[in-house]
Amino acid sequence: MSLLGYQWLIRHLALLDYPLPVRSQIGSQLKTAELRDGSVVKEFTPQYQPSDDPIGHLTFALKYEGVNLALLRECFRAIGPGPIEQHIRQTPTGKYSRLLGFFFEYTTGQRLDPDLMVGGNYVDALNPKDHIVSPHPQRNARWRVRDNLLGPPDYCPIIRHTPALAEGLAQPLQSELTALLADFPPVLFQRASDYLYTKETRSTFGIEHEPMPTADRALRFIALLHEAGEGSRATILGEATLVERQNRIVDPRYAVGHYRDYQNYVGEMRPDYTQRVHYACPPPHLVHPLMRGLAEVAERVEGLAPVLQASAVAFGFVFIHPFEDGNGRLHRFLIHDLLQRSGLGAPGLILPISATMLKHLTDYDASLERYSRPLMEQLLRYEVDDEGTLTLLNPEDVDAYYRYPDLTAQTEYLQQTLALTIQQVLKDELGFLLGYDQARNGIRALVDMPDRRLDLLLKLLHQNGGKLSGKKRDLFRELSDEEVERVERVFGEAFG
Repeated sequence: MSLLGYQWLIRHLALLDYPLPVRSQIGSQLKTAELRDGSVVKEFTPQYQPSDDPIGHLTFALKYEGVNLALLRECFRAIGPGPIEQHIRQTPTGKYSRLLGFFFEYTTGQRLDPDLMVGGNYVDALNPKDHIVSPHPQRNARWRVRDNLLGPPDYCPIIRHTPALAEGLAQPLQSELTALLADFPPVLFQRASDYLYTKETRSTFGIEHEPMPTADRALRFIALLHEAGEGSRATILGEATLVERQNRIVDPRYAVGHYRDYQNYVGEMRPDYTQRVHYACPPPHLVHPLMRGLAEVAERVEGLAPVLQASAVAFGFVFIHPFEDGNGRLHRFLIHDLLQRSGLGAPGLILPISATMLKHLTDYDASLERYSRPLMEQLLRYEVDDEGTLTLLNPEDVDAYYRYPDLTAQTEYLQQTLALTIQQVLKDELGFLLGYDQARNGIRALVDMPDRRLDLLLKLLHQNGGKLSGKKRDLFRELSDEEVERVERVFGEAFG
């Protein structure tokens, strides 16, 4: 079968094997098939065959496969400005010729012939049927294009419309959250708030396979979580703000005064003391422009569904990785910040999102690998010396991959995680607290024991399925066997 669009361009321009969410080919009928990895294969009949040159296949790709900013940039680097300018002169009012001019200048930073004259009605840079678009489009008069991209040329994520994402976005999560909270007594929420902030803190450290934080570190992260949604949207991704927050949540010895100016990576040490590299972060010279771009993303996505705002900003941040330490915790803080800032949540109550992630850690890791694995296995060449220093060998080839990430898979993951958090995890946590209160009051009505003794008894009952084990029975010798049986019965009734 003949390859079309981006596949053709990769082969004929000898480009790196960029991941393609949509692949097209000539076949015997018009049909679309979704593969297990979420990518789509489109089959077209011969009359759709474009002219057998880069311009023909670039036009086909924009028309039928959507916008892949990273790959467009590599195509433009390969063919240069000449063919684009010639095509625009031949069809100065054409939608796709103008889009090619717009995307050439947007992705490469090069200006085409200033004497080029175009006309026609304004057209969208991204088709809203195919992509999530900014609610705040900006008019580009040179190309008569409405720039509805989610970010500026320095950094711009792409989020594609998919059936899974559409299904997730259709869920009325705020209404479900409001209805859930209405089922529990208001007096429970102050205790729930304290409990969930602490649990969220423990969970976010657990995700990174770190030991439970000291009381001081836990309190500092809890204090940070309480700041979610506060302050100006324009400042949350400022370097000064992020540096101050990084300083508060890491060991003081690893606090920094600015974004990193060295190459870092995420990896692990093998038994033979060599490094297994999971993800090589953007080179240091890109960090500041990427972070400036991400700050503008936070502005451009305002007004979108909360999960879209949170994903575009928080996953963008963690892939830029501007610090040596604290990136993951700040990434998860930004999820909370953007959700609260965009109106999803309840006053004084934090959603236990990290707790959900920790329960399903393989899913969280898989969402990160959907971005990192193509980079590490298909695009990037690097070497690590004996001291663990990583050097990128082809940084220019992967520049566009860092600048223009496709965050569709990560957004789908976050939507599913958020739904699970509200529909199951939060409900279970509130139910546990309600049961705990009922058990505590019921046991105290039987035996008026000191608080610390009562709390220990409840903990042991919870750990052993509602029964006081024989090994722990001696800890409560003051209770008769009949009282222990009644205590276990009260506990079982409280937790259903």
